Amino acid sequence: MPGTLIRLWIVALIAQALCIGRCAFAAGPESTSSKRVEGMHIEEAGAYNALGEISQKAHVVLGVDAVQPVKEPTIVLDFAGGTVAQLMDSFVSQAPDYRWEEIDGGIVHVSRDKAHVSLLDVLMAYPGASKKTRREIWEDIAKRPEVLSWMDANHCVRGEFFNGKEFREHNDPISIASAPMTVAQLLDAVAVKSGVDYWAVLQSPPSSPCRVDIMLW
Repeated sequence: MPGTLIRLWIVALIAQALCIGRCAFAAGPESTSSKRVEGMHIEEAGAYNALGEISQKAHVVLGVDAVQPVKEPTIVLDFAGGTVAQLMDSFVSQAPDYRWEEIDGGIVHVSRDKAHVSLLDVLMAYPGASKKTRREIWEDIAKRPEVLSWMDANHCVRGEFFNGKEFREHNDPISIASAPMTVAQLLDAVAVKSGVDYWAVLQSPPSSPCRVDIMLW
């Protein structure tokens, strides 16, 4: 019996260690989920645009990923005010194929159910960033060998378009320590430290050639 308890304790410690940055936790008094926000009206084409507006209006750090459907719904929310959890549940009522969770650090992750972009789970030996702008860090992501390997294995190409305005604000130099981290953890860190508060990784529908948009804005 003592040996069994020790083994269970070791398994629990390992599980906790592996749960860095990806596990949901119950909303407590200090959690983002329990934070109260004012009422808002949102009407946007697609989950990506709606969630970006939610992040901006609710002042919540939010990341979204999805293998996209062929056609995205128009999201219309008339939120009377309440907690962030209630706001996110209102979003899900309009887009029932999405789920959300609050992870460590009070960051909200939103993912399309059974259509998660596995690129976010790729573990990188990240060399760190010293006084680099958000744009420089975003550009460096495509050069990471781990990201390139995922792209090759999935026959994917990058596909995002931008016109420059995406980096006019929240582009002051920031630093991120070198450490093993997933792509999602890097995006979270940049969103928080830069103050942009939002990122999205969207993959084209399965019926189309694979294209991934990594948007750190």
